[in-house]
Amino acid sequence: MQRIAHLFNNNGIDLKQTFVRATHCQKCGSVLNVYKMRIIGGPQKGLWTTITEHCDCDLSRQATEAADRVKRERFHELSTINDALKQATLKNFSAQNASQVQALEHAVEFVKKIGENKPARLFYYGKPGLGKSHLAVGIRKLLDQNYHKTCLFIDVPALKLIFKSTWTKESALTEHDLMAFIADADLLILDDVGAEGITPWTKELMFAILNARLSKSLLVTTNRSISELYLDYGAKIIDRFLENMSKADLVHVDGEYSHRLARFIEDD
Repeated sequence: MQRIAHLFNNNGIDLKQTFVRATHCQKCGSVLNVYKMRIIGGPQKGLWTTITEHCDCDLSRQATEAADRVKRERFHELSTINDALKQATLKNFSAQNASQVQALEHAVEFVKKIGENKPARLFYYGKPGLGKSHLAVGIRKLLDQNYHKTCLFIDVPALKLIFKSTWTKESALTEHDLMAFIADADLLILDDVGAEGITPWTKELMFAILNARLSKSLLVTTNRSISELYLDYGAKIIDRFLENMSKADLVHVDGEYSHRLARFIEDD
């Protein structure tokens, strides 16, 4: 370092910093020193400039933001979004009728609530292929990108495989780790509830998941009606699904044909 300093000094560049004044961090009020020194390179080489010390609160913020980014990426890796939905957003959701327009409006309000750190719940139900999962993925993306929220999207039919994969020695996650992610997410999305092949074990698992989300934000999509889910799961689990929900949070997404089927009918 002395040899580098000697080289610059030989070229007439003084590397010494001279104290100018003290200022304060606009965020936390800490005292920061301001120095002047010569610019050591570029077209303004040799001219005076001033530099202000970095505040620890700024460095702490940067570290917090970096840790938050890594955490959100981890939740994204654990999410089970299929390839067909990877490009889904709320902006490219194509509402074909009043029911789907209403579902989109609920999605926007739901995002706003969670963005304001208010626990929120939403239950999309209706026939397959009408955009419920598309809306769910769009909600997850908006919360991640605009509000830096951690969102875990679970394809419920794959739930058994997801948990059973943690039982192997090769798994980087334990079942306890997975439940911790489920409990800690800012939003848990359970997609296609009721299509998982309901057994006593899956009922027990679903009850544990919903228990971990009591008073926390939850989004459910299902092709089944509430009464059908009641018959499938029983009162205890349905009560957990509907905890802190009002009738306005139960959104029926309707349509004559699924998006997939409609393309074939239009060409017929």
